[in-house]
Formats: sequence, structure tokens, C-alpha cells
Amino acid sequence: MNHLRVQVRRVRNVSTRQEPARRHVRVQFARAALFVLLFTTFAVAQENASITGTVVDSTGAALPNAQISLTNTGTSQIRQVTTNSVGAYLFPNVGVGRYKLEASAAGFAKYTKTDIVVHVAQTLVEDIALKVGGTEQTVSVEADALQVQSASNEVSSLITGQQVTQLATNGRNVTMLASLGMGKSNTLPAFGGVNALTTANGISFNGTRNTHNIYLLDGGELNDRGCGGCFSSLPSIDALSEFQTLDSNYGPDYGIGSGGTIAMVIKSGTQQFHGSVWEFNRNELYAANSYFLNRAGKKRPEFRLNVPGFNFGGPLGKKTFFFVNEEWRRLIQGSTPTVSNTILPSNFPTLGQPLTYTVPSNGKTPIVPITQDPAKQALYASDGLVAGTPFPSGATPGTVVIPANLIDQNAVLELNQGTFPKPNFGASQYIASIAQPTNVREDVVRIDHNINSKFQLMGHYLHDAMTQTYYPPLWGNSTYPTVGTAMLNPSW
Repeated sequence: MNHLRVQVRRVRNVSTRQEPARRHVRVQFARAALFVLLFTTFAVAQENASITGTVVDSTGAALPNAQISLTNTGTSQIRQVTTNSVGAYLFPNVGVGRYKLEASAAGFAKYTKTDIVVHVAQTLVEDIALKVGGTEQTVSVEADALQVQSASNEVSSLITGQQVTQLATNGRNVTMLASLGMGKSNTLPAFGGVNALTTANGISFNGTRNTHNIYLLDGGELNDRGCGGCFSSLPSIDALSEFQTLDSNYGPDYGIGSGGTIAMVIKSGTQQFHGSVWEFNRNELYAANSYFLNRAGKKRPEFRLNVPGFNFGGPLGKKTFFFVNEEWRRLIQGSTPTVSNTILPSNFPTLGQPLTYTVPSNGKTPIVPITQDPAKQALYASDGLVAGTPFPSGATPGTVVIPANLIDQNAVLELNQGTFPKPNFGASQYIASIAQPTNVREDVVRIDHNINSKFQLMGHYLHDAMTQTYYPPLWGNSTYPTVGTAMLNPSW
């Protein structure tokens, strides 16, 4: 599945005045549009947050034509709009991060509000009251750490980037985060694996069907519709800046499914270079053995999970920023221990050996088959056998011996390959846990570029390379974990 996403954001102001377009802006936009047409068939909202509000004076009267600027403190990129006739302004498609909001108008002191935190899919209302004064005067306000969602009746749960990396999820599976919060029930397994194919979409939002949930990464859908609800990729936890679940009453921007919408955002670069390195480990030595394996005297199933990785981000000039995340997931997990009745005795012969058969308790012994084949009759004569009579007794009481020349050696060769195992648990049962290796390498790259204060360009590339082996094999009726299925699932 393709997952190359490129987006151009056009910022509109709520103003009655139209700023004259400059020629170089048109050229840059044409180039950006051409880039989008070459690499994607549609553009969607990325973080899809917005900042809106009204500007008034000390008496509460609206202030039209006030100049409003919004600065991303991480990248120092500035966006500007002008209030309309009723003093309203709007910054749509604002990216996740921290911002500084400034407002100015003739005859009023400059207004500055710092440390405004914007989250994914958020509508943030920032009303501004200007005080009479000179433009050289500044009224500074610091944003409150606690924000109340008052712009809509949306029910949602937010997990910040720091919380995403600090919350303990089994196997570092990002979908486990979606089960947190109010109104959610789930049938997720204790361990959901390390790749997209084994990830379960078993979360119900307020009683809706779990198959109606939608997972979005930077606005792009992660659900693989051809797989009946599977995931096309499983992003690294350390690559995410925010994780938001939209539970109900969310806006029409998110109308793909009728269940919950899970919006994830990849980290972006800033003016300062930053990065991290990690390695997570699990091992069967930390766990107890299963009951059946312990009873059979077998060692505990292998479970060895190693997840090393790193990320790095920073500036590429004054207007371009990058972020790279690399993660490797190495899992060796024993198959579920199962006890199966095997069709082979423990003394099944190899090539050229006779078969010693143990007579069952009912006393029924195998007899020499009756045949009209002269070749078979000649073999009977050379072995001293008579058709229709029992095979001769073996050296061990209660056994009979079938000569090697009466056994199909091709069948002996096949049955000794291990597909049909010999008993290792009692006289006729087989139990085992076979190591199943899973290897995943994930590459994530995100580029953000500010064309100017009205146009921004964002693109990301995510690639999952996965190989996995299953025991017993998939799409079959085998109960023996001696034959497996190798699966490759590359995802772009």
C-alpha cells in the first residue's frame, strides 16, 4: 500500500481586503502544485488544528483590520492575517506545536501571548482585548497550561508526544494507546505483535463496531481495506508527536468511518537539532514456563524481543525542516504449545530398515496382504511369508516385524522428514513450541517547508519491511507445528 503523503496548505484570512498576489508567489505555488500532482492524487488535512477568535477594544467593540501574527516557536515561521469587519480572525490548518500570538492596531498597545500549545484536530479560541496605548507598548500574556475545549462538543482523548513515549505498552504497539480514555472497550490481546498484520483492531468506541474505526497518520489513512480491516503499517511510537482519539461528535472533516477516529502526527524538525537513541528488550527468562511444556519436561517457549532505533531532526536552511526515524523490531516467539496425537510410532524405520510393530491391546495383528501381483508374491516367498497369515513375531514380545522390502521407501523418506513427528510426550503424543521469527525495519522521513506566510508544504515517507514465519502453517488444517508459513509484507 502506498503511503507517500504530500500536502500543500493554503492559509486564508477572514478579511474583506484582498492582498495583491506577487509574481514569485504564483511561481512558487505552481511548482508546489506540480509536485503534488506528480506524487499524490489528493491532499488532505494534516494536523487539522485551527486558532480563531475575535479582537475587541476595552469597551468590547470589534476591531476590524487588526494585524494578527502567529509564530511557531520551534521553527520561527510566521503566519499573518487581518481581522474582518466584525473583528474575527482565523488561522486554519495549524500544525502541532507551541506558538506565540501577536495583535496590533493603530492607537492600541501591542498584544502578545506566548506558550500557546496546539494539539492535533483542535479548535482553539483565542479572543484578544486590546488596550489603548502606543504601538511601542506591549501587553504580554502567558497561556494557561490547562485548556478547556469550548469551541465544539467533540468528545476526544489526547496523548501528547511525551506521554506516548513514556506510557508502557506491551510490545510498544501504538494501537494500545487507542484503548485508553473514557467510553472504550476492547478485545485486544495481551501482546499484539510488532507488525501491522498481527495488530488487532479490537476497540469499540461507545459501543460502535470496531471495524468502523479509522486510523490516520498525518491525515493519511492507515487502514488496509483489501485486508478486511488490517493495518498497512505500524508507526514507531518514538516517531509520533501526538496521538488523538476522536470518540464522538467530531466534525465533518473526519467522516470516513462511523466509529472512532485515531489521528496520529509524525514529529517534525525544529530550529534546533534534536534526536534520541533507544533499545527495548524482552526475554523468556523473565517469564514462567507453560503448564504443559513444564509437565513434559520441555523448556519454556522462546520469547526474545529487541527494538533498537534512533531519530534525528533539525533545520535544512531557514524554511525547511526534516525529521528521520529508524526502528528495527526483532521478535523470536515460540508457537503456542499444543499436544497432538501423532500417526508415527517412536521406532518408525529409516531407509532400508524393517518396521517393528507393537501389537495393540486388542490383540489384532497385521496380516500379510493378499495379492495377485507376481512380483509381490515373489517377495513373500523370499521372506518366508504366506499371504493372509500374520506377520512373524519380533524379538520383543508383543511385536511383529514387517520386512523392509515390503515398505515403500519413498513413503519412508517422506515420513522421516519431520512433517509428521514421532512421539515425544508419552507413547503416541507430540508437543512442541517452535520459534517463530519476525523481523521489521521501519523508515520514517518527514519534510516541512514554508514557502511563505500563506503556503506550507509537508511530505512524509513511511516504509515497513517485514518478514514473519507462522507455525503451524496458515490456511491449512495441520495441527503439527513442524511446518510453517513464511510471509513477506512490505508496505510503503
